[in-house]
Amino acid sequence: MKQLKRLNQIRAASPALQKGVMEKFGESDNSFWTVRNFGGGAAYAVVGVTQGGDTIRVGPVKGGTYRDAVTGSEITVREGETLTFTVKAGSAGVYILDGPGKVGEDGEYLR
Repeated sequence: MKQLKRLNQIRAASPALQKGVMEKFGESDNSFWTVRNFGGGAAYAVVGVTQGGDTIRVGPVKGGTYRDAVTGSEITVREGETLTFTVKAGSAGVYILDGPGKVGEDGEYLR
């Protein structure tokens, strides 16, 4: 139940996660990623999920500062560059452009 509460808190942190269009996606043996875009870039997020821990590369993306709603990590990229981040096994990276940073408390799967 704690994980669902946190997922809902993270989703509420960005209109891109609530009602954005899945602009692009990709996968590997161990991971999946998607870019969500709402309002022509007014809200923009990159989400990566992995089973065994992985480095995820997504590009090109909008330029700016992305903050991970799971860990609070911050990454700045230029327009059209690749956003590269590492996700712990069984967790996710939810990088929101100009996002609030870490949302909620760590749990068994979102840490």
